[in-house]
Amino acid sequence: MWTKRSYDVLYDWLDVNKRDNCRKIMRADGLDDVVDRLDRADTLGDWYKITHEAAASVGPKVVEQSANQAEIELDQAAAALGRKGGSSKSAAKQAAVRENGKKGGRPKKHKI
Repeated sequence: MWTKRSYDVLYDWLDVNKRDNCRKIMRADGLDDVVDRLDRADTLGDWYKITHEAAASVGPKVVEQSANQAEIELDQAAAALGRKGGSSKSAAKQAAVRENGKKGGRPKKHKI
C-alpha cells in the first residue's frame, strides 16, 4: 500500500545511488510489484505512469504536502547557493576587488 514515505522516495528512484534505499522502503510498504515494474522500466514514461498511480493512491493531501516540502528544500538550497555565490575566495578575486577599490569602487548610477 502506498504511504507518504513510499510516495516521497519514488522521486528518489531517478538517482541511481538512492535506488537500494527506495527498494527497501517500498518493499517494507508491500509494494514489491511496483519495485519490479520500476526495475523493468525502459523509459521515463514508465516511471511517470507509476508516479500518477501513486499520486492517485495517496490522495491530493499527501501530494500537496510532498510538493510543499520539496519547495522548501529547493528554497533552502537556492539560498545557500546565493550566499556562496556572493563570497570572494580566490586570490584573483580579492586582488580585483582591491584594484577596483583604489579606482573609487563601483561607479555611481546616474538617473537618465
